[in-house]
Amino acid sequence: MNTIEFRNGSLSIVNSYDRNFIHELFRDSEVRRFYVLRDDHASNIDAFVDYIIDSIHRQVGLDFIINSEYTEKVGLITAELVRNNNTGDLMWNVGYAVLPEFRNLGYASNALNALTNYLLNSFSVQLVSLDICAKNKLSEKVATKCGFKKPETGEKIGYFDLEHMDLGVRFKWYKSISSKRVTYFNQASQAYRMKDYNSSIKLYQSALSEEYPQGTPYTDAQIYANMAMAYSSIYDYETDYKLLMKAKRLGLTNASIEKELTWLRTNCGF
Repeated sequence: MNTIEFRNGSLSIVNSYDRNFIHELFRDSEVRRFYVLRDDHASNIDAFVDYIIDSIHRQVGLDFIINSEYTEKVGLITAELVRNNNTGDLMWNVGYAVLPEFRNLGYASNALNALTNYLLNSFSVQLVSLDICAKNKLSEKVATKCGFKKPETGEKIGYFDLEHMDLGVRFKWYKSISSKRVTYFNQASQAYRMKDYNSSIKLYQSALSEEYPQGTPYTDAQIYANMAMAYSSIYDYETDYKLLMKAKRLGLTNASIEKELTWLRTNCGF
């Protein structure tokens, strides 16, 4: 995945050729004020660029240039895996910035929606957060438009960043997919990775019994395909075959499914 399309533009993975653009972006006073950087990055934007480019290799972040429909570079949006201070669970923390001349044109909200949907639909980490200064009313509007909410309790009172006291009180805003199907699917996938195949099968069956959240990849067909591989791992090849064929009848096909079906036909006579 190198590009994510949205209504009036796209996101493209940051690379070394974007260095000059990021320097230009961070010369803007509003960006320098509200896009909070670590002190070493704030004093050396090259170090920040190196950090986000390297995050691809460290597999802890996803960092994109926001492009207009005319392929102009208009901003930056980043997502980094961090720990939720309240629960200790992993979540995505997202930050973004747009050049002054491209603000109020929908780029921030469209880019945030596109990246948030990608993160929630593509990874097992099911919580995305924004860190917004109370003075930044435009970002609050963007967050609200994109379905982010401040918690009803706990962090609602906000907090002060001791390294950036000039920003005043800041709040965490959150967005997640609230779906039991997603929860069961992710638990099943984790059990499969841990080679607990029987638990994985039961959890996939539980996922199937829950309502499908529109616009997500957690379809019946995908669950049948994943469950089939769990049955294959416990040598129940007949059920494996039946589930893969169900997935195909529902319109899902890919190289992995075809490879498994070919093996089953060759070695098991299905």
